Amino acid sequence: MITQEILSYPVIPHQKLFPNSIDEFLELFIGILDLSTIEEGMSLDFDIDTRLDNQKISPILRLAKPEDAKVIADICNEVYQGTYPYKNLMDEQAIDIMIRSHNHHFILFLVDEEVVGCFRCALDFKQKKGYMGGFMLKSPYQGIIDVVKAIIGSYVWMWTTFKDRILVWYCENRTAHAASQYITAVCGIHTIAIFPNKDRFFHEIESDVMGITYQNHILTTMRPDKSPQLIENVIDCFLYTDSLYNLGNFRIDDSEVELDMNKIEILRGKVMVSVSKDEHNYHYVSFSIPENHTFFKFLHTPHIQNCEKVKYKVASCEDFFVFLEYFYHYMKEHEIRYSEIFISAYEHQFQKLINAFGFNARGYIPCWKYHEKENYFEDYIIFNIYHGELSNLDLLPEGLQLCELINLKKSENKITST
Repeated sequence: MITQEILSYPVIPHQKLFPNSIDEFLELFIGILDLSTIEEGMSLDFDIDTRLDNQKISPILRLAKPEDAKVIADICNEVYQGTYPYKNLMDEQAIDIMIRSHNHHFILFLVDEEVVGCFRCALDFKQKKGYMGGFMLKSPYQGIIDVVKAIIGSYVWMWTTFKDRILVWYCENRTAHAASQYITAVCGIHTIAIFPNKDRFFHEIESDVMGITYQNHILTTMRPDKSPQLIENVIDCFLYTDSLYNLGNFRIDDSEVELDMNKIEILRGKVMVSVSKDEHNYHYVSFSIPENHTFFKFLHTPHIQNCEKVKYKVASCEDFFVFLEYFYHYMKEHEIRYSEIFISAYEHQFQKLINAFGFNARGYIPCWKYHEKENYFEDYIIFNIYHGELSNLDLLPEGLQLCELINLKKSENKITST
């Protein structure tokens, strides 16, 4: 039986939601939520003025413990009917390991002591970035639980608890419906990039959008003084992000990249390829040239036919070109539908090369990569490529504006072209 007491709580003005930074968001909740209670159960003792007649139930938020791993896996399996694209979140043992780690936290949503949903964050302390995702709610409680308050409470805890170590937070939202995009926008998260046809939910191909938010001072004090150096394909993405964050000047350099073809031919014969697989059939692929200490690594997820999480270290444009050749052939051989790569906004030659392989800019991300020695963040650009008809997109106005600016096509077939 679901019960809820009628109490008088502090009221948050709706016009102060949709803030411009993490700091502005957290200011709204100073002294309102007792974050110290989340270990055993934190009440969401606030209301929003436009939702005072809202009859939905406010859940109790509690941090997951190792013994909660099974219920989290069961919720994921139930909500997505076994089709969730990230198999580790349907694996009790994998979730248990994450809960015991300092880099992952699951927040449970409880009603009358029953766990009815969850949310999680993954923390990269070295890069000062936090990922938020994995929001799931049991079917009987969908439409009954106040998910806006549940997510707000989760963010307040995350962003306050790690405010000194995590300066940038991002998420990926589904586009089959705009609900999750709206909830994150309420908290000040802007749509910053689009990933066309990246995922597969309920056996259907689906696109995602990336959202991001920053602490106040990051964009003004922790970006390098140098101007981004961009190719033409990136400019519309930059202008979109500039309209959100007032980034300042940039330089255009769309000149041809001069490559030493003799060097490329030698490098082609020195590339070593390795592939390892884990228990969830994730493929970890590496191309490397050992004598040069260069590499190009990525994650291939066969059940959704995508490649992501690219990391590379190269010494020249020729290195990068050869690795991209191997990468492109790998995508064709494995019938990859979607692939993405982040490229520095200050390396126009690499932007030019990835664009020549059919990848297009789909988002300009300020302060994405942290450099510890210099203590600043570099801007990066998301380039991606997809195959087939574009899935239906239900987007908020920001996402629609971005799609219009970058002229996202209804279909692309570049990966499998000959």
